[in-house]
Parts: sequence; structure tokens; C-alpha cells
Amino acid sequence: MSIQYITFDPPEDGLPWLSRITYSDWSHGHNHILHCHEDTAEILLILQGHGSYTVGLHRAEVEAGDVVLTGCGVPHDEFPQTNELYQTLCLGICGLAIPGREAGKFVEASRSPVFHRPAQFLELAALGGIIRRHGEARQAYDDVLCQHAARSVLALAAQMTAEAEGQPLSGQAALIARLEDYIGGHYAEDLTIDRLSRKFYISPYYLSHLFKERTGYSLKQYILRRRIGEAQTRLYTTRDSVQQIAADMGFEDAAYFSRIFTKYVGLPPVEYRKLMNVTL
Repeated sequence: MSIQYITFDPPEDGLPWLSRITYSDWSHGHNHILHCHEDTAEILLILQGHGSYTVGLHRAEVEAGDVVLTGCGVPHDEFPQTNELYQTLCLGICGLAIPGREAGKFVEASRSPVFHRPAQFLELAALGGIIRRHGEARQAYDDVLCQHAARSVLALAAQMTAEAEGQPLSGQAALIARLEDYIGGHYAEDLTIDRLSRKFYISPYYLSHLFKERTGYSLKQYILRRRIGEAQTRLYTTRDSVQQIAADMGFEDAAYFSRIFTKYVGLPPVEYRKLMNVTL
């Protein structure tokens, strides 16, 4: 797995700005499972390969030419097809504000954030390549050029979402949006199908079936992945102890948390923290 990670400082104009661009290619999966970025939205371009992508409670198959738009605070998870080159380019955007949309969001929670082969893809990829090259070079005015190119990317993304707004929504869309919002605020608690079914006045059977159909996970699997993914973020962005992180993520036993973390991530929490500190 190879990653190029380039960061940018905020400009002084107060407009939405590019905070980072990440180019990745790998054939053995993703090492940061279901997680979110509270202050950063993402525009992901699939450059090569196939896989599946989960954003909130939406899951879709993706391939080269597709675009995934992830808003601030929206959990996401990526599954490249194994034994196949999978290349992506991801732009991190801070201060996202699209007229008529909730701050930090590209699309409403009721709409899919995955765009299959949009007409804007080639232009998005070309602008991404420009940002990547000039972000790496860092010569005079390169940062300015990258920020202006990123705003063109944002305009194209807004154009994509505007085109999609005219498409009809399914009858499940409002329920999915409410579920996503509630789970996002309570995933560290003891959430069960029965509790959610009482909360939203629907049958446990229907909710269980709907959740599996929309996300590819059972509720229990989704919650566990969300907890582990958020724990990963805490491990490399804070100095909180493993015990504190485990407790905050809803694990009463830190030893059990370490075993589950190792199973999903491939490293114990302490070793993962050391690795990420070196990498970043």
C-alpha cells in the first residue's frame, strides 16, 4: 500500500479551503475502518479498480470513474477489491458551505453520496492532478494555485449534487436520514435493534432487514466498526490512554477492546498509535 499525503495551511479569505490531498494505491484493503472527520469533508475520486464504499447508512459498489462525497461528521468505510490495483485521490475540504445545504454537507442524508461515472469526473481528476503536482512542488504561489483549483473542484461537486436533487427519493429515505443522525450521536451506547425499533416505531424485523440491505452490516457489526474506527482516530490525534478511549467507545473492559481492535486493525492499540505517530 502506498500513500502520498499533502497538507495545506488555511488561506486568510475565510472561504472553504483545501486542507489536504491524499493519493493512495493498494491491493490489500484499507487500514482505517468506519470513521468520520468532524471538521473535514471529502471528495474521493476512484481512479482505478473496484470496491465498495459505505457513507453513513448508504453502501454502494464503486469503480474507476466514480466519485464519493462525504460530509463533515459522516462515517465512511472503504473496501477495495482484493488482489487488484485500487487507486484513489481524496481532497479534504474545511469550511464547506454549499448554498441551500447544511453546513459541512454535500448532500442530504436521505440521498446517496456516491456518483457513478458523472460527466464531471475527467475535469475533477485533471484538477486533482494539478493540485497534487503543485502541492508536492511547493514553489512560489503553488499554495494559492492549489486553493483556487480546489474551489473549481467544489464548484463541479456542487454541480453534480444539483443535478441529483431533481431525482425522486425512495419512501425509506427520510427514515434512513433519521437513523443515521441518531446512531451518529449514540453509537457508544448499548444500541440494539429492539431499542431502535421502539424509538422509530417500526418492527424489529423490518429494521434489521433494512439495515443489512442498506449498509451490508448487521446493526451490531456496524456499531462495532464505528467504535473501532473512531478509536483509531483518537489513538493518533490525542494523547488519551487506551483505557480512556475504550471506555469512551462503550467498552467496559480495556483488554477486550484491545483484542477486538487487534482483530479488525491487525495491530494492538499501542502499536497502532506508535505506527501512526511515525507515519504522520
